[in-house]
Amino acid sequence: MSRKGWIGLTVLVVAAVGWYAFRPERLFVNQKVNEQFPAVEKASAKAAPVELASGRFHGAAHETKGLATIYRLPDGTRTLRLTQFETSNGPEVQVYLGAAADAKDNETVTKAGFVTLGAMKGNIGDQNYDIPADVDLAKYHSVTIWCHRFGVNFGTAPISSSASGPVALSTGRFHGVAHETKGVATLYQLADGKRVLRLTEFATSNGPEVQVYLGAAADASDNETVTKAGFVTLGPMKGNVGDQNYDVPSDLDLSKYHSVTIWCHRFGVNFGTAPLSGQTAAAAAPVRQQS
Repeated sequence: MSRKGWIGLTVLVVAAVGWYAFRPERLFVNQKVNEQFPAVEKASAKAAPVELASGRFHGAAHETKGLATIYRLPDGTRTLRLTQFETSNGPEVQVYLGAAADAKDNETVTKAGFVTLGAMKGNIGDQNYDIPADVDLAKYHSVTIWCHRFGVNFGTAPISSSASGPVALSTGRFHGVAHETKGVATLYQLADGKRVLRLTEFATSNGPEVQVYLGAAADASDNETVTKAGFVTLGPMKGNVGDQNYDVPSDLDLSKYHSVTIWCHRFGVNFGTAPLSGQTAAAAAPVRQQS
């Protein structure tokens, strides 16, 4: 090949590499998306998406606008939803949850730390991003649109909790079955996204291997209804008298459970059950960890 041929080939290779690296056409071609909110079946007052945190984008390297909102869905999964969203297009643009409270430069994002939720689906329009179950939302305080190719912060949304305290998802009063049982059972959503069952003004009989169940039945006045409908165990009863809390697994779909039962596992006996119903003003009640 002649010298001119080699020079021409080199120019073409350099141009191709430069095009791949910079993808300049993306500055002029928008990628639009319009995802609906994640499907929620049989949503109700006690089984509807719960807003955990939200914030508005501001531009950094590029003008960026819209709203970033984190939701917990009834099945326990969490999603980041971008609405009214718009930013620049570019190569390898990612959506980050950032540990920084806010970021107006690049270094703040990388220095504070982040977790990647995936490639940006479109630079314009509403879109959803799944949040892994093992991500502790208490450690992340912002959403950043990040160009991985060049290490550039397109724009960031500082996010804050949507609730100043626990939110009651459902509540109900106990009635006795095999034993007199009384008090209130309330399912709460905490500000960090965790869920807890709290028993207040609670009293029942003591016994061997007594468990706290979330039951699929709407109510239970016998033993068979509990076992036939199905249940999930939240743990052994901490005490037969007094206020107490039980963690609810993050992957549990609360739309499938409608009651709380105090159950003696040793003898298969329903001490008492509380049918649960929708949201209540009890959300203002404090939730404290107790043993």
